[in-house]
Amino acid sequence: MLEAILYVFPAYVANATPVVTVRLLGKSTPLDMGLRAWDGRRILGDGKTVEGLLSGVVAGSSIGLLIYYFVNLFRSVSEPFILALGAMVGDIFGSFIKRRIGLERGRSLPLLDQLGFLLFSLIFSSLIYGLPRWMKLDVFLILLIITFILHISTNYVAYILGLKNRPY
Repeated sequence: MLEAILYVFPAYVANATPVVTVRLLGKSTPLDMGLRAWDGRRILGDGKTVEGLLSGVVAGSSIGLLIYYFVNLFRSVSEPFILALGAMVGDIFGSFIKRRIGLERGRSLPLLDQLGFLLFSLIFSSLIYGLPRWMKLDVFLILLIITFILHISTNYVAYILGLKNRPY
């Protein structure tokens, strides 16, 4: 189980970094540049930013490189980057879906919000490198439960610290 958590840690870091980065910078540039989709709604909204995307990928990749060099868990030096990128794409995809169904920025869509980043991260990595050696159904299901609980708890902590406007 520890191997699975270490493996997805770059995705966790990538997913958590944007809220801190944007708060520290005090400014942000929306990824969708304010554009609207065919339904008249914003493509992504103000919550998905250039700064958040870049900082998430860089932070997730960086922590992954440390794991790569000290634990030798990844199959390639680029695997942490793929995991971090997948996490960010999953989070962006979640926002796209939420805008299409009419949810405003900051509104929760259970399961997609908590697990979308992880699923995309694992899909990206598996498409390029194949399934990781720890991937078994029971380990995967436990990882989903751990990720769900971690996501809810870390968002609540970010809310208490004033990094987020809502506790989810």
